Amino acid sequence: MENTFYSCDARDGLARLLEQNITVDLAYLDPPYLTGKDFGAFSDQQSAQDYYAMMREILQGINKVLADTGSIFCHVDPRTSPRLRLMLDEIFGEDGFRNEIVWCYESGGRAVSHFSRKHDVILFYAKSEQSYFDAMQDALPRTSSRSNHMKRGVDKTGRSYASIQSHGKEYRYYDDEGVPASDVWTDISHLQQKDPERTGYPTQKPLRLLHRIIKTASRVGDTVLDVCAGSGTTLLAAAQLNRRFIGMDASKESLETVQMRLKDIPTKYISLI
Repeated sequence: MENTFYSCDARDGLARLLEQNITVDLAYLDPPYLTGKDFGAFSDQQSAQDYYAMMREILQGINKVLADTGSIFCHVDPRTSPRLRLMLDEIFGEDGFRNEIVWCYESGGRAVSHFSRKHDVILFYAKSEQSYFDAMQDALPRTSSRSNHMKRGVDKTGRSYASIQSHGKEYRYYDDEGVPASDVWTDISHLQQKDPERTGYPTQKPLRLLHRIIKTASRVGDTVLDVCAGSGTTLLAAAQLNRRFIGMDASKESLETVQMRLKDIPTKYISLI
């Protein structure tokens, strides 16, 4: 399958994939958040009724093209996450729920009438019990603060470790193995204003964030889908990690940004507008 970008509404693009019997192994979407703002590249000014109706169609479409071994990561904010989680429960099944990931960051201003809002929510659902996932594919460095109550040692090969005895058995945790991330991500920062990764596209997410999702929930050679491709971060991350990708976005600015960022990556561009 070729890397493909559809210049179209997500619902039209998903219908095209369904017509062609194309399946994907991992889906990520960072849709509008019902903010009521006009971001220039896209408008987020629809009514709540229209917004949730749109999201239902999109999530149902993703469910139809997602392989049984696949997963979906829906990136939203705390205002829309409660209703979207119920919608995901309905479409993917309550048993499909894996995590409500909290992505914490320090950027943004201060609030007067409430605590400053410094996190997004990523809802992670598996299509089935056979869905692929391996948190150790993006392990975090092991810190001494997590093992300061353990005994230090070095094995015969020179590898250092911390160990603990439990019920007569020794458990070793090697320093070079790392630890899996939890469902609270504080180690990935928001893109700062002068970050060289920035493209100028609004609401752009960092490559590091998509690297974690793609590494842990897909294998090399799998196909990654982003139906709200925006600045193309998911597509670029997938290519960097030797996955194939399918992107969709109706915004002219998105198409231009994706073409710029993927200029060295063979990609087929299809317009359904």
